Amino acid sequence: MPTDPTLSYDDLKSAVAGSAAAFRLTLKLEAVSPKVFPPTYEGGKYATEDRNINGQRVPCVLLDSVPSQANRMELALQDAHDGGLFPFPLVSVDFAAVNNPGIPKITSLQAPHRIADAILRDSGTVEGKKPTKFRESEIGKELDKLSAGYATPLLQYSPHCIVFGMWDSTGPRGGLGVKFARSVVSEIIGVNAIGGKKTSSRIDPLNIRVNSGLLYEAKGGWTLDKDLAVKEKNAPKKLGKDGKPSEANHGNVTPSISDGGFTIDYAEQTTVLSLPALRRLRFPAKSGDKSTPEGDNAARTYLAALGLLGVTLAVEAGYDLRSRCILRAKDAVVWQLLGKPGDADKPFSLDKAAAIKLYKDALAAVQKAKLPIHLEEIILTPSDDLVTLVKKSMELAAVEAGTGE
Repeated sequence: MPTDPTLSYDDLKSAVAGSAAAFRLTLKLEAVSPKVFPPTYEGGKYATEDRNINGQRVPCVLLDSVPSQANRMELALQDAHDGGLFPFPLVSVDFAAVNNPGIPKITSLQAPHRIADAILRDSGTVEGKKPTKFRESEIGKELDKLSAGYATPLLQYSPHCIVFGMWDSTGPRGGLGVKFARSVVSEIIGVNAIGGKKTSSRIDPLNIRVNSGLLYEAKGGWTLDKDLAVKEKNAPKKLGKDGKPSEANHGNVTPSISDGGFTIDYAEQTTVLSLPALRRLRFPAKSGDKSTPEGDNAARTYLAALGLLGVTLAVEAGYDLRSRCILRAKDAVVWQLLGKPGDADKPFSLDKAAAIKLYKDALAAVQKAKLPIHLEEIILTPSDDLVTLVKKSMELAAVEAGTGE
């Protein structure tokens, strides 16, 4: 039985340099459990809609959104980079001063707005002997020059910003900051989705009754003693709304039924890597210079390889999207190259090993083209105010959880 050819660097370079439209991956997924639980949005709503599938109107539900998919791909890239599988430009903030093992470091792959995030903005580096805010540093000043005609700073310091999108809304230009649209877009939907019900209840092993005592808010938790309670208008403040034991998570919870979860025929993931989006970008070696066809194509091919790598790593990491929403891919991963008008689609296979090789080949081509790409991690230090803000937030969270004072 013939197998699809593995996507090579030459294949990718030709597609990027030519007139091909995109690489598209369509994966059919099965639900591991009979029912799946999609993400909920404002008001506890699910993102449901009818879609046209094979000429039929079919009820569907969103199981994983475009932004969520991008975050999963970035997490997969971060994990693989941490494992030493490939070099990659990263800017990170060292939060050792916070003394919390949960947030030792935040990288540009993890920050919500990537290299333009406020976490990096409110941190700094040391240039010479003088501490410098990140956006006032030499790197930050380069980011201020970004445009479609000069995307080189992102290639150099944070290339995934081009692949997964970026808006420099926290920079010097605020809402007028430069935007880079995503070149990789992916989502997962549940097909022929039928809404279901969920139940909730709790049996308290202590059998604490609702009228067993009135609970008051106290420093670090709750109390039954009025004298120890937090005072509000010179009166002891009830815990929560009415001071019932349930406000402190004690007592039984009456069984209830509500809308929840869906049964589906199958799930489908559709991922598209747009080649025209990459072709709009120019990569001169430095600001004010003119880019070269060789350099532009090397940079664009590298970004395409990075996008394909992120998708591949995320696919091979599996589909445990959230509690009670685990999916499994049923078919092999086969990308379709959508060529110029009139061309037949070309299938290519790409597994983890091949995707890493493709990325490394593309990286070598960028270096050969003499384009700047910074492969040593740049580590920033958070400002004293940011450290204080994080520590205070941790203290408040501990008090709210009843574990601190």
